[in-house]
Amino acid sequence: MSVSAQWLEKYEAIKESLRCRTDLDSYFTQEQIKGVRLGKVDLGMVRFPSGKVIACDPFIELEDVQPFIQSIDPGSYKVDLCIALYEQWGNRCACARLLVSDEKPVCYEMAMTGQENLDEEFDPDENAIFGFGVDAGMACIADAGVQPAFSAWWGKRLEEDDSIDPYNDLFCDLLEESVRNMPQYQTEGGDWVKWEVPDSDCDLPVFASGFGDGYYAVYFGYDAGGKVCAVYVHFIDLYEDDEEDSDD
Repeated sequence: MSVSAQWLEKYEAIKESLRCRTDLDSYFTQEQIKGVRLGKVDLGMVRFPSGKVIACDPFIELEDVQPFIQSIDPGSYKVDLCIALYEQWGNRCACARLLVSDEKPVCYEMAMTGQENLDEEFDPDENAIFGFGVDAGMACIADAGVQPAFSAWWGKRLEEDDSIDPYNDLFCDLLEESVRNMPQYQTEGGDWVKWEVPDSDCDLPVFASGFGDGYYAVYFGYDAGGKVCAVYVHFIDLYEDDEEDSDD
C-alpha cells in the first residue's frame, strides 16, 4: 500500500516529537534498571530477505499488517529479548531488539506504516504513540516476506483440515518445545520461539508481550551516521513503570 505525499508531509512535521526519549539500548547493556534485574535471551539469527519490517500480534494479524516505511538492508540479524525479572509479577519481556549493527543508537524514531491517522490520533501533549495492538499476549518482528510464505504454507494445511488454527495447532506446540529446550526465564506454557516458515527463506520470532494485551510502539534506532543500527519493540518503560504500578 502506497504512502501519500500528504501523509508524509504531516509526518515530517511531527516526526521529532514521536521519537523515544528512553535509551532503549540500555535494556540490553545493563544488568538492572531502577532496581529491576534484567535477563537476556538470544533468539539467534533471523533472515530479512527483503529488509521490509513488520511487527504485530502474530496470532491476530500476521497476514494483514502493513510493513513500516522505515527499512533495513536485506540480510540476517540477531533478535534478542530483555526480560524484566520482577519479584512480584514474575518474568516479563520488557523489550525485543533486532540488532542490525554494533553501532550505538543516538536517536530512536517511531516506526510508522504510513496508514496512521495523524489528524485525529496525534496529540503532542499526551505522548501519543503509534504501534500495534496485542490481543493474544504475543508479538513478533519479522521480514514482510513472512506474510506470503506463511499464507501459502498455512493454506495447504487448511486444505487438509479447515478446523485448525495457528495458535492451538502450531504455536502452542512450538512454545512448549521452546520451554523444554530453553527453560530459563520462561513460564510453563512457553514465552518465545524462533520458527522457520517451511519451504521459505523467512523466519518468525515470536515472544510474549510485556504485561500482555495492549498497544505497543516499535522504534528504529539510528547511529551517529544516520544508519539504522537496531529495531526495538518496546513493551515496558522500565524508567517510568515499576511492579507497584502494574494492575495485571
